[in-house]
Amino acid sequence: MNEVVSAYLAHLHLEETVAMPALWQYAGDAELGAVLAAFRASRSPEEALTDLRRMLPALPPAVRAVIVRGVVETAPAQEAGSLLAAATTTLSQGQRRRLYEDLGVPEAWALQGQP
Repeated sequence: MNEVVSAYLAHLHLEETVAMPALWQYAGDAELGAVLAAFRASRSPEEALTDLRRMLPALPPAVRAVIVRGVVETAPAQEAGSLLAAATTTLSQGQRRRLYEDLGVPEAWALQGQP
């Protein structure tokens, strides 16, 4: 397990110190945004939900809130609430509470699917 963790940390270091600076040097915000938008558009709703379930628990609270806010703003209200309720089932109670505080909404909002 230590070898896996060590290799992964080395990978992350290389990604953050070499790959990402090179990417930002040659691609602007608009270009990278278009790539991300195309990726999101290529995912089915089920795949997007799986992505959220896997990703949200590992993110820092501020980043989690930005991503969830983006999902809510781009989906119809009923769909956004349902998606958020399903995605946040993987969060701990404390993580969920913090997310709703960061979003400025009561937790019952996601369970009811209301903005």
